[in-house]
Amino acid sequence: MEILNYKCPNCSAGLEFNSKTQKMACEYCGNSYTVEELEELEEQKEEPLKEEDSRGHWEGFDPESWNPDGGEISVWSCPSCGAELVAEKTAGALVCPYCMNPMIMPEQFQDIYRPDYVIPFKKSKKDALDALKKHYLKKPLLPSVFKDENHLEEIKAVYVPFWMYDLESSGRFQYQGTRVRFWETEKYECTETSFYHIVRKGSMKFCRIPVDGSEKIDDTMMEAIEPYDYQELEPFQLSYLSGYMADRYDREPDELTDRVHARMEESMRRAVRNTVIGYDTVIPVQEDIRITGKGQVKYALLPVWFLNTKWNGKTYSFAMNGQTGKIIGDLPVGKDLLIRYWMKYHIFSVAVIFVLFVILMLAGVIG
Repeated sequence: MEILNYKCPNCSAGLEFNSKTQKMACEYCGNSYTVEELEELEEQKEEPLKEEDSRGHWEGFDPESWNPDGGEISVWSCPSCGAELVAEKTAGALVCPYCMNPMIMPEQFQDIYRPDYVIPFKKSKKDALDALKKHYLKKPLLPSVFKDENHLEEIKAVYVPFWMYDLESSGRFQYQGTRVRFWETEKYECTETSFYHIVRKGSMKFCRIPVDGSEKIDDTMMEAIEPYDYQELEPFQLSYLSGYMADRYDREPDELTDRVHARMEESMRRAVRNTVIGYDTVIPVQEDIRITGKGQVKYALLPVWFLNTKWNGKTYSFAMNGQTGKIIGDLPVGKDLLIRYWMKYHIFSVAVIFVLFVILMLAGVIG
């Protein structure tokens, strides 16, 4: 299996993509190179990876060609120190834990596995750690183990495979609305309720609805760190992966169609509902949403910082958008901290209740 390792033209050390300068940087001699310069050097060494415009149920993908390898793990040999590394079959980029050499497996991104786009990392590891620390500060009941500096170092940067769908839809919606009017006479308080039949219909065009193509990554978590700024989408180049982890997809576009349609329908439902204004109450009565035309799909790698850890037998996960810095996470509550927190902020209330209880007993109200 071929492994690609970008070497510094000056000192031959491994190069990593720098999220700040957006260049390939050498930490040993300090030189940096643009992605384009290194790609030109690679093209001189070997034939460039070919791109395919496959067509299938979703334009841009041929399901007949989708043929994932059997098994779940692969063994890769580090070209720098020779260490044997065990990784999942879908791993496309790694960092050797022994010599910290960045490794890219080009064959993981050939033909139908080659992404159309990539959004380079904009947030560094320091940015991710700082954001996580700030996230912790807002959680006074968080167990101390989560705030430990050694624990924070477990955070990892991963290019996650995403399918981005384009489609068009049309819909017809019916609602029952009411308007209520109140007035008073000399003898009565009057209420008049008017009922209305409301109809809305129209069409919407959706561009690049993102759905992650990795079975092991939580879909809800990936939706929570959206949106990404698509203006920074770049044509895919392997050099962007150097120094990071990256996965290829293991779920094809047709497997995710139901999820795409559900996201589209919810967006359209919400957009149409927001046009129904001026009523005191609005109740949905009927809706009919349909996909019009044939959708198109593109494949992209998007940057995510991850921290997954176990505490008291349960797994807790955090994710940060590697472009925008938006962070989300599932945090535990320490029972001892909860008791201390409750005592700290509620002891006065408890004291007041106790004093009132004693007063009522002395007054004979409570026997």
